[in-house]
Amino acid sequence: MSPSSPHYVVVIPAYNEAATIADIAARALAHVSHVIVVDDGSSDGTVEAVQDLPIMLLRHERNLGKAATLWRGMQEAIGLGATAVITLDGDGQHEPESIPALLALHRRVPGAIIIGSRLHDAHAIPMARYVANRVANFWLSWASGQPIADSQSGFRLYPAILLSALALACDRTKGFVFESELLIEAGRHGVAIRSVPVSAVYGRHLRRSHFRQVKDIAGITRMVARKLLARRMDLPALVRSRRRPTLAPTAAVMYPPGVEGRTGPRQRLLFFAEAVTLAHVARAVALAQSLDHSRYEIHLACDPRYRTLFSGVPFHLHPIQSIRSEQFQERLATGCPLYTIPELRGYVKEDLRVIADIEPAVVVGDFRLSLSVSARAAAVPYLTVTNAHWSPYARPRVTVPELAITERFGPRIGQVLFSLMRPLVFAHHARALNKVRREHGLPIVGHSLAWMFTEADHTLYADLPEFVPTFGLPAHHHYLGPVLWSAGTKPPWWESLPDDRPLAYVTLGSSGRIDLLPFVLEALEGLGIAVMVSTAGRRFPGTVSSHVWMSEYLPGGEAAAKADLVICNGGSATVYQAIGAGVPVLGIPNNLDQYLMMHYVTDNGLGKIVRAGQVTVAAVTNAARRVLSTPQYRRRAQSLKTLMQSRPMSDRFAALLDDLLVLGRGRVVVPGSTSAGHEEASGFEAPARERNGERMPDARY
Repeated sequence: MSPSSPHYVVVIPAYNEAATIADIAARALAHVSHVIVVDDGSSDGTVEAVQDLPIMLLRHERNLGKAATLWRGMQEAIGLGATAVITLDGDGQHEPESIPALLALHRRVPGAIIIGSRLHDAHAIPMARYVANRVANFWLSWASGQPIADSQSGFRLYPAILLSALALACDRTKGFVFESELLIEAGRHGVAIRSVPVSAVYGRHLRRSHFRQVKDIAGITRMVARKLLARRMDLPALVRSRRRPTLAPTAAVMYPPGVEGRTGPRQRLLFFAEAVTLAHVARAVALAQSLDHSRYEIHLACDPRYRTLFSGVPFHLHPIQSIRSEQFQERLATGCPLYTIPELRGYVKEDLRVIADIEPAVVVGDFRLSLSVSARAAAVPYLTVTNAHWSPYARPRVTVPELAITERFGPRIGQVLFSLMRPLVFAHHARALNKVRREHGLPIVGHSLAWMFTEADHTLYADLPEFVPTFGLPAHHHYLGPVLWSAGTKPPWWESLPDDRPLAYVTLGSSGRIDLLPFVLEALEGLGIAVMVSTAGRRFPGTVSSHVWMSEYLPGGEAAAKADLVICNGGSATVYQAIGAGVPVLGIPNNLDQYLMMHYVTDNGLGKIVRAGQVTVAAVTNAARRVLSTPQYRRRAQSLKTLMQSRPMSDRFAALLDDLLVLGRGRVVVPGSTSAGHEEASGFEAPARERNGERMPDARY
């Protein structure tokens, strides 16, 4: 949530928290406009620690306990006009950075109490506390009549309209009993209790808990027993009726802004790019640049590693983290899962922070898999950009990439082993995302990379349907067309390239085997071909001869147009640059994505493949000679070029956004949601494979 919003107030009870309270309060201020710290008679300098912060400080002269402290802060927050009150502890156990996650679920279920649940990560919690919390969950869930994921978490969001009414039936003098009793009263009187996973922070740096194992557990036990025996308690009519309360106008659900939004007539769009390769960032930037900026306020969230290439773009940049490119490539090469569960949890937390700050009308992601969770949690329409060869509705040829089994057994035996292992490997890759989705109450995406890469409200294929065909596409899958991007700077030698012999444009991108470049250059030199090379910012492992013109980055589309042959790693970015220029392709694929794309190149008669694991000077020489000497390759490239020019990507993307924003008007479906009330925010049609919470069978290649 933007810090300028007046609707949310954080209340932090504090008793001898001098070591942590200032840090916690300051971090909370990054997400809400008001923070109230209630000092419960501390004697260690807690008050002095926060005196210079722009917060409200309340004090008790003597220690009155957590219940009284919380209640005083809640009353003050309601007096400030809060429509929801967020409580968290001052000892550092709760991370304020998780506040956007609670706010996101609150917007989906505005009448519910939201709990920040720590129990999804059992390994991070001391065993005694974990067992005690599980036992407490059982009894409190029984007493409240609905499941409670973490009944002892003090990290909560309470709708203000419910808080006063519920608290009237609770004992506001008995410490930790008060928080448990609030949940029971909410459940007994029809108020939904929901949870979102948050980090569990434990360690020696935290002070010992104020929770008294014997006395407080006994108090909670007596309270639960009394509630179980009681038939009913008197409450105001608002809570006693089991209908969802109507929020005051100031508490309206914060849907994304429409055309009359807070910043004027422009719609606010947020692009996320996963910077594990340059191609994903470049594609997101190209999509954003294709739009009419007088109609859209554009924001791009991306790791800063490629900042120098995009420093001049005319939209707002927001730094987020991506795993290292080298780490990603290593996982591809070894068959390890692309992301770990903790990495995806961190991604989701960061996504929610940016979404809450910007409040976009639409989120567009390129390989930011965590948006499958975070965009749904924030109830924002989510569009993902991918290639059609990853579609569950495509039939690509799946070739074993350069893995350990290929190196050890060769491509033929490696292909057999890979085909046998592929379902298990793909399921292993999808495990982390499925785990994080379940933590957020979302159904799994299946056990296939195809579902994992295309899961969104709308899936956009950056391909030509004639080049990468599919079958039976559902209504929320769309062909966008190739998305082209080129570095804008031309090197000094650009106009002095020779025109008396063939010219090749060579780039292995940010994910190809740069160590193979010397073999390629030697082969081309033997054929008498001049070469211009883009190293994609990587160091060339060799010396450059006189027939080679090299630069870190080149305007790829124009380079391809100058060339007679494009040699690349087989990735879609450079392949479509070649098609856009009507030039044939020689691909040297290394990972599975590149092999999938290159098979469409060969099937369409556009070029040839040399496996990265089998590159030799002779192999490259023979393949390049064959492509250059066969006119059909160029004729097919020219035909696809004409087709591509007849369907501008920018027109299709702009038309799709117009349709979504007019039809959706700031409303969004949460496909397959398992939480009551989520469907009330629907406006877009749910994806076919998750409609009504059901998942279609995994696609088989």
